[in-house]
Amino acid sequence: MIFAILPVKCPQNAKQRLTGFLAVEQREALARMLYRQTLAALCQAEGIDRVVVATSDPDIADHARQSGALVFEENEQVSHSVSADAACLRAMEMGASTVLLVPIDVPTVTSADFTRLAASARPGLIVVPSSDGTGTNALVRTPPNCIQSRFGPGSFRAHLDQALSKGLPTDVLRLPGLMFDIDTPEDVAEFIAGPHQCEVSSFLRAACEFPRSATGRRSGGFDRARGRRHR
Repeated sequence: MIFAILPVKCPQNAKQRLTGFLAVEQREALARMLYRQTLAALCQAEGIDRVVVATSDPDIADHARQSGALVFEENEQVSHSVSADAACLRAMEMGASTVLLVPIDVPTVTSADFTRLAASARPGLIVVPSSDGTGTNALVRTPPNCIQSRFGPGSFRAHLDQALSKGLPTDVLRLPGLMFDIDTPEDVAEFIAGPHQCEVSSFLRAACEFPRSATGRRSGGFDRARGRRHR
């Protein structure tokens, strides 16, 4: 069976790199929107047997159950990697042969992206990199404990090296909808400058209030994202 695992930290503590750019209540609202949008895409995808949300937040857990997802409750979230690996072990106990590890903060992802991700499953490791090529935005692990999670700076190389050191079949899958994530003000600027129309884009455009000049460039804000960050 293929399980999709979505670790979700408490929204009150999410998006810390947007501190000073969005107010704390805006960051929390953004995190909840990103979570709901990503979970909806997962639940609509084909080829996934169970969708799991790992969280310590009661509201997130309630929403997940109402959406038909299985909830792995946590007392606290030490890190994305710890939550992901603990959820992988629990999924294995329930019969999972493959896990998809995905983040919430991928506002351009679609159910078709998750369907393709599930269809890529085979023995070994598949890595979806971040758009700058250094971070990791998704993992497909068969079996679920074939490697340990190393999310953070340089995680793309860390995950590949770990798999290769174990002699695991390894591949890289570049899905544009999964490669773009929102962590920094530059990411927000790039996202709202694009053609995206969804709850997240509407919220961020209203929150940022970046007016367009006659040339279409944003005054008082960002034109395009210039830096990237690492998951």
